[in-house]
Amino acid sequence: MKIKTISCKRILNLGSYESRHFDTTADIYEGEDPDVESSKLIEFVERKIRERVDLEIEATDLKEQIADLKYELARLEEQKAALTTVEPDPGDVPFESGEVSNSSDFPGGF
Repeated sequence: MKIKTISCKRILNLGSYESRHFDTTADIYEGEDPDVESSKLIEFVERKIRERVDLEIEATDLKEQIADLKYELARLEEQKAALTTVEPDPGDVPFESGEVSNSSDFPGGF
């Protein structure tokens, strides 16, 4: 028997009634060992089916980190705003223009 093509199908259970299917076919050329080529194909399928899942997990982790950083940034901006509020200059308090009388309306000059 001469093997000309090999195929490998893998179903990965993702949980929550979800799964990922990946299958591929490879040609075997003259002089190649079908056992060696089958092992290569199996390794390829295993790597590829998990590659996408790993990327999805990494993307979810990055989205969570972004949300945390946005929250932290907003908190730091609030702290900065509280620290950079300028106290009013006592010499810059607006009074009516004109001379100030030293007299008091209180008896005894208080």
